[in-house]
Amino acid sequence: MGNAATTISTSNRTFSENSHKMGFMNTIGRLDIDLLETFVAIAEAGSFTHAGERLNRTQPTISMQLKRLEERIGNSLFKRSGRRIGLTSDGEALLAYAYRIINLSDEAKQNVSNPGLEGLIKVGLPEWFATDQLQGLLCRFVRAHPSVKLQMHVTDSATLRPMLERGDLDIALAILDKEADPPPRVWREPLYWVCGDEFTNISAASVALALFVSPCPFREHAAEALESIGRNWEEVFTSTSVAAIRVALLSGIGVSVFPSGAVTAGMRVLTPNEGFPDLPPTELSIYTAEKDPIEPIASFARYLTDFVGKALIRNYQLTLALPEYRAINSMRT
Repeated sequence: MGNAATTISTSNRTFSENSHKMGFMNTIGRLDIDLLETFVAIAEAGSFTHAGERLNRTQPTISMQLKRLEERIGNSLFKRSGRRIGLTSDGEALLAYAYRIINLSDEAKQNVSNPGLEGLIKVGLPEWFATDQLQGLLCRFVRAHPSVKLQMHVTDSATLRPMLERGDLDIALAILDKEADPPPRVWREPLYWVCGDEFTNISAASVALALFVSPCPFREHAAEALESIGRNWEEVFTSTSVAAIRVALLSGIGVSVFPSGAVTAGMRVLTPNEGFPDLPPTELSIYTAEKDPIEPIASFARYLTDFVGKALIRNYQLTLALPEYRAINSMRT
């Protein structure tokens, strides 16, 4: 899945607010960060239940906190359509500010709780996790600790683990190693069968697969799932890169297996109704080169741990929001 290194020293994030947002914010009082965190969690998770799971709060608590925030705002922040909830225009206006307030709060806590951090941190990530959102997260950590320098390596998990063992990395987010000692935290991310809009041979007797180079658990899951229903397959494209396979899919070459974080617009999510069995989730964990890492690596590990769960929820919700996903999966309900 490609291999690249990027050094990040600092970054400034800019925001654009229109006059409606400015007027909206001038009409409300001081906002509670806990209430804003609940609001953001609901917006990202798409449900009160998932927001509660993310924040480790009960659903009644989530509902009560949203009600308090809406009373303080003076307007509804969400609208409901069947089982789905979406932001109102006031909710959309508040969301941009909520992100800014929460991010600045997190940055301040990082700076005050871990003063004087310095040094180089070499971090490894799977390609589909190296998004603009993650870049912003890494930059916020550096902004809170100006004497810290991050060096990011993007590649596949089979490469990340040996890099840790050699000392080429200090910390990595990688697919779970079943043969190693169980890590303290494991996150699960859904896997999907996907193809591009141009692909028309979905019902072919032999499925054309675009797969990652072995060893890769995604290709193993694909083979086992198709063989479980007696469906033939052939490998028509192979790459180490998520980007390369994404381009191949969008060109109509075949079908692949992607984690939710790699699914983008222009892709179709295929279902068991179309001959593609449900897949087990991929399992991710954070690994460090040393069992008890020193600062600033230990602080960054805690920071990354807090981010991963939120990112996986966001990835899942973004996949559910794709028009292609909604249209096809409406046949399953």
